Amino acid sequence: MENVSHMTGKKTEWVHFPFLSEAATRLMREIADTIDEELGPLLCNSQTPSDVTHFKNSKRTAEGSVVLRAGKDKTQISFVLGSWLRCKLTAGTLDIATIIIMVGHEIDTPHFMFELIQNDNNSVILLLDFLPRKDVVLNPDYLKRYYDDTGLEKLRKGLDKIPQSKVYVPSSLYVRSLVSPTALLYKFKNLIHSDSNANDTGNAEDLDALVKEIVYPTAKGALMKWLDAFRNKVNKITGEESLQLLERDNQIKEKGIEIDLSSNMPRLFGHEITHKVIQAYRKGV
Repeated sequence: MENVSHMTGKKTEWVHFPFLSEAATRLMREIADTIDEELGPLLCNSQTPSDVTHFKNSKRTAEGSVVLRAGKDKTQISFVLGSWLRCKLTAGTLDIATIIIMVGHEIDTPHFMFELIQNDNNSVILLLDFLPRKDVVLNPDYLKRYYDDTGLEKLRKGLDKIPQSKVYVPSSLYVRSLVSPTALLYKFKNLIHSDSNANDTGNAEDLDALVKEIVYPTAKGALMKWLDAFRNKVNKITGEESLQLLERDNQIKEKGIEIDLSSNMPRLFGHEITHKVIQAYRKGV
């Protein structure tokens, strides 16, 4: 997957999100485009094979895509991952869109995690965080620099005040141990146009209004705060501290991402497709 069209000379999307609502698609595209514009010179073009950038199960009840772009200099950016998954369940259709930026081991900037989950027209779940790479108890300056000074806590407090929002608790203990104290983990339902007579199932207009008016500015704002932190690269890490960061990052890559793939994908896509995706992931990072 190339980033530039040789026929037109125009840039093409390095990852796309085909099944989200209109506003959610626009948001994910702008997040992906901003990452490409700001970090593109630090990233390789994707070498992810075509049967991993788009795959379906035999029953045509689930399909997905995983795109990886490795960092040219692994000490700065390890890799960027973009993915989407659509599955038709008994309770409705679930769409999941994810973008992750894993930082290199010579700077201590947190990793960037952004995931948007839509359940038909019923709800939107936002998972957004700067994944800490140091113990924030042992390193209070790290907590201040990346979570207080960046304003991420202010964004969290803003979402907390929205009457229709509810804190979302991930089912995975491992995920809950990874995120920061300021993680934006929220579920929204029947926002914007809801009233006392509203049907609990919601509708597409509600969903798009939610994303446009609340999720969009929050996610874009968080990404720009993360990019500012990355550009500043306050601390250059060397020696034993760099090795500790690298060990922690490798644990996240293997347990936080790979184990999640291997535990959830087989029941939807079978072992053959799951194996191809995991092998492409290992090769790409």
